[in-house]
Parts: sequence; C-alpha cells; structure tokens
Amino acid sequence: MSDGAIYIKKVLKNGLTLLAVPIESASSITMSIFVKAGSRYEEKRLNGISHFLEHLHFKGTKKYPTAKKLSEVIDSIGGEFNANTGKEHTQYYIRAAYEHGPLVFSVLTEMLQNPLFDEKEINREKGVIIEEINMYKDNPQIHVESLFEQTVWPETALGRDIAGEADVIRSISRKDILEYREKFYQPGNIIIAIAGHFDEKQMEDMAERSWGHAASKKTMPFLPVNGKQTSPRIAVQNKVTEQAHMIVGFRAYSYRSRLNYPLRILSTVLGGGMSSRLFIRIRERMGLAYYVSTSFNNYLDTGNFMVQAGLKVSSARQAMEVILDELRKIKEQGISSRELKKAKEYMKGKIALAMEDPHDKLEWYLGQEAFIGKIKTIKQAFEELDDVTADDVAAVAGNVIKNETLSMALIGPFPDKTQFERRLKL
Repeated sequence: MSDGAIYIKKVLKNGLTLLAVPIESASSITMSIFVKAGSRYEEKRLNGISHFLEHLHFKGTKKYPTAKKLSEVIDSIGGEFNANTGKEHTQYYIRAAYEHGPLVFSVLTEMLQNPLFDEKEINREKGVIIEEINMYKDNPQIHVESLFEQTVWPETALGRDIAGEADVIRSISRKDILEYREKFYQPGNIIIAIAGHFDEKQMEDMAERSWGHAASKKTMPFLPVNGKQTSPRIAVQNKVTEQAHMIVGFRAYSYRSRLNYPLRILSTVLGGGMSSRLFIRIRERMGLAYYVSTSFNNYLDTGNFMVQAGLKVSSARQAMEVILDELRKIKEQGISSRELKKAKEYMKGKIALAMEDPHDKLEWYLGQEAFIGKIKTIKQAFEELDDVTADDVAAVAGNVIKNETLSMALIGPFPDKTQFERRLKL
C-alpha cells in the first residue's frame, strides 16, 4: 500500500497488479483491465493483431455468448464500455454508477478470461477492421501522425500503424489470435485499475478470487528502436484534400526521462493554447492555419516531439518555414521568465481540470504504473514542474531541436515534394 487515500497498489502472487484510486465524492466507478502489449510487440506478418484482439474480446464469452448479450448487460445499467490499443498497451474499460462496481468487475473479467473467438465472428470482424483502417486513412488529420511516426522510425514495429494493413488483417487466423493472446495476456503483464467510489476490501477479494490462481508465464520484450537518424527526413502523401495536414517534429525522450518536464514546458510555450507562440503567429497574425498545436509522445525506450497544423494548401510551404523559424528562435533565444511561469500555471490548470473526472484520474496513475513503474502523486508532479528553470528548457530545446533528427510528414495535393525538401532545415 502507498499514499493512503490517494491510491492503493497490490501485486498478487502471480504478478498481476491491482491499482485502486478511491474518490469518495464520486458517484461513478471506472474500471480498466490494462495489458502491457500493443502493436510494437507484433511481428510484421501480424501487424494489427493487438487491435484485432481488442475488438474480438467484445464478441461474446461463455457467459454472454454474443456481442448483443454482452452489451445489453452494460446498457441495462446505463454504463459505457470501450477499449483502446496503443503501440505499447491494450486497455478495456467500463464506466458505471458506483453501486454496480461488482457487476462491472465480473463483466470485464469474463470478457478477458472467457472469450469465445468464434470463427464466424473473427471473419466478420475482419471487414469491420478494414473499414476502420480505411476511415483513418481517409482522415488526413489522424493519418498524418501515422505517416510521421513511420518517417521517424522506418522499418520498425514502432513505426508501423496500430490498426495494421488490410492484407495482413485478412490473413490473420484464429490460431494466430490464440497464440498472440497466450504470449501477452499473462497475469504478470496485466494491471486491473479502479477509480471512483467503491469498497476497497470487496474489490481486493474479487481480484484475488477471480485472478489470483491463474499461472503467469514470462512475456516477450519488444525490439528496441535502433538506427540513428543523421539528416532530415520527409514523407509527402499526394492526396486531393481541401486542407493540407502537416507535422514537423523530432525524436525525443522515453517515459522515464527527467527531461519530459522541461519538454512539456517547451511544448506549451510553442503550441499549448490560443496564446502560444505558434498559434498567435501562424493562425492569428498570418491566417495560414485553422489549427496549430504541439504535443509529444513517450515510449518505453524513445519518444517524439511534434508541431501539427491544418493549413491552406497554398500556404503549406510558407507555414513550414514559419514553424521552422519559431523552432530556431526558441532554440537560440530560449523562453522568458514570464513564459515559464505562464506555462507552468497552464499545465497545472489542465491537470487540475482533468482530475475532476475519475476516468482521467485513473489514467494518471495507471500510465505511470504501467510505463514508469513508479507513481508520482499530482502534488509531487507539481513540485517537479515548479523546479524547472528557463535554463532547463533551453537545454532541452538545444537537445531536441536539431537538423539531424528533424522529420516532416505532409498530406495534401503535392505531387512534387522537392519544394519542401529543399527548405526542410533549421
């Protein structure tokens, strides 16, 4: 146990982790079963199987033999259930009124422990997933991020698309699914997390009873990304669109890096909110973009930092030059003490608002437990944030913003990428 009322962590004998975040004032409960495996754990011939498996857990179990029967149980209590797959995780969750906590626990457990994987359902779901892949590809604002990560980490599992390719999905067999599940859905690779209003003892007993006796095998690690980048890279998808979608970015840090706090501040000053440097210059003053923002992704062994924009097609090259100019400026001149203070308060405000929601609060603790292995409370995180100086931010800007690791992805009607290639340097 740790931090008393803030969160409770218990590891069962077989390695399964139970993480509980009590919120006495909440009228709901969110429960999540989190598997520490996603698309970067897949062989190339099975790219997309993590996401496929996520879908199939909703298609019927021993107790609820059809998707309809399963969804009716949650609909009958006005709950929501869903799942998501990332590069390093697959997560299943249910949100409902707190008095239904035991039912929520039993339904999620049933889904994960007793899926049917009916051959007919598997084949039918292939069509659904292929349509989902097509939907993402038809949405350049979403697809540009996949294109960017492919450019940063080419020929690696981390660079591949989470949903996979249609041909691969068609070829996946029930045997592939069972083998993959057996490989990664082991108790030692699973976190059961609960947030909201619940009976702590009851939840611990249920976890022990339902999961405590399952044997746990060791799971396979992912392949770390290698292959150094030594010069700028660009990927342009020539597509008829009304708006150009662009990402300019760099390799950055893994989850455990202490440099993520200064990077977060750098990101906030550049593109966090409507008074950030990029928003004011590119959207407000120049009218080149509808949206422009910054963000970053952490992974277990690496990360990236990116500027993303939706632009007038005719302004794409100019916008790229302005983005590069702002990146150059912040690298050469750093940030002011006023910007530092404002960025810290902006971030604290965003975290405080998110913590009002049991689901977001659970994600805060769960993400740290899964990927860092050590949990910081919100208070501790704010203290670390307060310790960041303008010099720390300048050091990170110098470390991240450099030509060698510069990458760009662009989707729009651009048959000739040389106009961008020639100017893609800081």
